[in-house]
Amino acid sequence: MPEVGDLAAWPGRQLSGWWLAFSTVYGACVLWAAVGHDAGSIALAGFAITVPLIGLLAAIDATTRQLPRAISYAACALALPLLSFDPRADGDGTWSAARGALLMVAITAVIRLAGRGSLGRGDVHFSPLLGAVAGWFGAREVVATWLATAMLGGFVAMIIVMSGRDRRTRFAYGPLLLLGLCVALLITAWR
Repeated sequence: MPEVGDLAAWPGRQLSGWWLAFSTVYGACVLWAAVGHDAGSIALAGFAITVPLIGLLAAIDATTRQLPRAISYAACALALPLLSFDPRADGDGTWSAARGALLMVAITAVIRLAGRGSLGRGDVHFSPLLGAVAGWFGAREVVATWLATAMLGGFVAMIIVMSGRDRRTRFAYGPLLLLGLCVALLITAWR
């Protein structure tokens, strides 16, 4: 596997294709949900920061099965203050994004421990960023993100088993976390 700093060694065309796909889908979902909940300019700036970075992280995981924690934490450090201090937060008020990040980390850590390593450490590092986004809308969206992710993961596992591969086959979970967030955002946009 290539090192995090060695971007030239990563599968470039595949990475850029996934990056564009994940960024577009996530960007559309978060924009629709944020505008539907009258997000202020502070929150919109926070959401905008997350779009290319979350897309990049999911793309890296899809192509290399790694989630670089340096990118995860840098993205969270940039977006979390904007999402946390937005007075128009739709969830539990100011700091709802920070609480969402903590709740998402707690859920992910418990699932990682209960699953005896079925989730990687990168998934735990990715979760505060996703939790901050979902948390801006409320704690229900954080839980909905994980419920949708679990269903997507079960579907992928079922496909792996039905294709005749070993049921212990590992797959990138970061893109499923992102898609679970998108499902939760779409649900909250309909409310």
